[in-house]
Amino acid sequence: MNKYYTVRNFLSGKAILLCLFLWGVQLRVSAQSLRVAGRLTDSQEQGVPFAGILLVQLPDSLGVGTAISDTAGRFQLTVPAKGNYLLRVSNMGYRPFTSAVFNVSGTSTLQELGTFALVEDQRMLGTVQIKGSKPRVEHQMDKTVLRIENSVLAEGSTALALLAKMPGVTVDDNGNVSLKGRPGTLVMINGKPTYLSGNQLANLLRGTASGNIANIELMSNPSSRYDAAGKGGIINIVMKKNTKKDLNGNVSLNGGAGRAGRWGAGSSLNYRTGKVNLFGAYSFIYEDLKNEDESERRFGGDTGGTPTLRTLQTSAETARLRGHDFRAGIDVTADEKNTIGFLVSGNIGKYPVTQQTGNVMTGFSGHPVLRDARTLTTGKEHWRDLLYNVNYLHTFNDKGHQLTIDADYVSHFSRMDQQLDTRYFEQDAALPGNSFRKGDIPSYNSIYVLKTDYTLPWKKNGKLEAGWKGSYVRTENNLKYDTLKSGAFVPDLSASNHFIYKEQIQAGYLNLQQDYGKFSIQLGLRGEYTYTEGHQLTTDSLVTRSYFNLFPSIFVSHTFSEEHKLQLSYSRRIERPGYWDLNPFRLYTDPFNYEEGNPYLRPAIANAVELGYSFFSDYYAAATYSRSKDVISPVVGQPADAAVLYSRPENLASFTNYGFSLTATNDITRWWQGTQFANFYYNGFTVQGAEKEVRQGGSFTFDSQNTFSIASGWKAELNALFRSAEVSGVFTTKAYYMISAGAQRDVLKGKGNIKLLVNDIFRSRQIKEWSDYNGIYTFNHRRYDTRSFMLTFTYRFGGAGAQQERRSTGSEELKGRLK
Repeated sequence: MNKYYTVRNFLSGKAILLCLFLWGVQLRVSAQSLRVAGRLTDSQEQGVPFAGILLVQLPDSLGVGTAISDTAGRFQLTVPAKGNYLLRVSNMGYRPFTSAVFNVSGTSTLQELGTFALVEDQRMLGTVQIKGSKPRVEHQMDKTVLRIENSVLAEGSTALALLAKMPGVTVDDNGNVSLKGRPGTLVMINGKPTYLSGNQLANLLRGTASGNIANIELMSNPSSRYDAAGKGGIINIVMKKNTKKDLNGNVSLNGGAGRAGRWGAGSSLNYRTGKVNLFGAYSFIYEDLKNEDESERRFGGDTGGTPTLRTLQTSAETARLRGHDFRAGIDVTADEKNTIGFLVSGNIGKYPVTQQTGNVMTGFSGHPVLRDARTLTTGKEHWRDLLYNVNYLHTFNDKGHQLTIDADYVSHFSRMDQQLDTRYFEQDAALPGNSFRKGDIPSYNSIYVLKTDYTLPWKKNGKLEAGWKGSYVRTENNLKYDTLKSGAFVPDLSASNHFIYKEQIQAGYLNLQQDYGKFSIQLGLRGEYTYTEGHQLTTDSLVTRSYFNLFPSIFVSHTFSEEHKLQLSYSRRIERPGYWDLNPFRLYTDPFNYEEGNPYLRPAIANAVELGYSFFSDYYAAATYSRSKDVISPVVGQPADAAVLYSRPENLASFTNYGFSLTATNDITRWWQGTQFANFYYNGFTVQGAEKEVRQGGSFTFDSQNTFSIASGWKAELNALFRSAEVSGVFTTKAYYMISAGAQRDVLKGKGNIKLLVNDIFRSRQIKEWSDYNGIYTFNHRRYDTRSFMLTFTYRFGGAGAQQERRSTGSEELKGRLK
């Protein structure tokens, strides 16, 4: 045992040293590199976005670097050495452009080239072929966009595993997500909340192949255009959507193993011609998983006194994940001003689990064995999540003046058939020889959403946004447990429950954005009226609530130069209780532990401020502060009449979070591109229990994403993350790290590629957490099946063409709350 922990501590220390080394290399190399910067404009002196720029070294006319201009037309290139260079620019709708020769002397690390004016041309231009891509990390006014579509390590995994690798994101296998140390983060898919509980959300993300994901958007302070839900911010998972011209698509296949085998496949197809665009995609993922869990609990004494009982529990879980994800739709352009679209998407899956659990209870005096129970738990969980959407777009002109209308219907169904077979091995005749319990746990959820958004550009560089959204949610859970007595099953009325929850939200928002020279300001205000009704039919109890809240948001930025930009943002947000959190049902993990909801939970309100500074286009520093009240957090308790423990959400505490983060994204060498993210933060919880307690602590996270161009057609990636100990409510999570690597080879003349990747090489993502609250000490050690070896193959076919803007729908901000 000592040798095991010595090796683990040694590896953990090496991981920290590796993180510091990568960060140091990134800063040192970036500080020494030579760079040139400039701006592309059109005849109206407006910036030309997403143009391809090729840096040509003379006298050999060798292309030595590429870049893509940003939304303001700005660009920056790393220069490999002193000498003479020129630029070649290509962009659809403009004539090819070649700059005059310029000299890089090395007297300054950054040389300004000024402004280059492009000449419009309506012909399709293909004189210069430039292979480039949008920035891997892009900091926009209200979000950070992580483009992972071409990442080696984004293939052959699940959306849940991919999300856990994102900078500043912490996620567990129960679907709990935090951003920069702030819990209560809302997860959306294509701008839509998932409306699912923690475990249901985890299953949905497990059933979604990571290869279908294009971008992940991190929003610490979302604007008022988004729903106010998510006191920790919003994480939006943007799926790939192929909208190129003509007929095109791709097929992919992957296979490998963790502790057991896993494989998957997928395909997408798109046909766009004239006024009609047809698209569809399908993928499936099969994974056999083996997880292990150990826990210790001490309880039984008076609060603050010496515990009298101790339980040691070990469990081994075997699961078989089967997930199917699909999306199909049509967009019809009636004329140059009107477009209507229809979309259906869904995720269907099952997650059968077999778990063997040993539970030994002892007393502290002499450690006598009071109970030795072994439970075989089988759970057959399956789900069906379907979205139907109709959307309409009216374009008043080509300046961005438009109106959109979305109507959504979401149907989600899940069911868990659970059986718990427990055998007792004590000699005490007063204890039963065995017990048997079975549960039928269904969930029916229906969501109706209608929303409209209006955008009006005004004056110069100004914009007005306004919108309204109405939603209605109905969830029903008819939980039934039966126990075996005298050879026959009888209903267990103490654990069964029938609960119906209804929620209506009416929301309106107004957003104003205006540029004043080097200043830019965006002011937003959102108002939301909420009415909820929770009806527990078993006891005929009804809990209703209605409340109205205003949620302002402010974004102010100042551009000192093209290399230096300062931004200040503020937003007020809310965390409504999850639908399952309000349901007072009991879900048994074994005969001695269960989870239950709390129908009297109140929403938590949060205020967040962020000060960000972008410099040299490669670095972004941010200082954040967040304050919340009525924070919803799980607590562990013990019924007065039984040696059983339960977990239940409570409005437990007020929460304070502040921190500092630094992101560096640049070319370390000509063949090494890196993104490093470091985040220092402090969490403080003031717990309002029998006595006021303050739980606090500082934390540090580090994420390193590195891409290596090995040779022509070859690419490799090395990703590492480190999470220090973190305080979250009454629980503290211990430190862990994870390192993953992969390689890619282009084949079939660039139309296909083969990728080999290894996730969590050292199987080091093991979660250890402890809590000492309300007279109960708990410690959990979870060893998930995270290490895997995967081989993937992808083939693309069809023609090329410009991509269209992705369409989102109106139910996006609700689906994360079926808790």
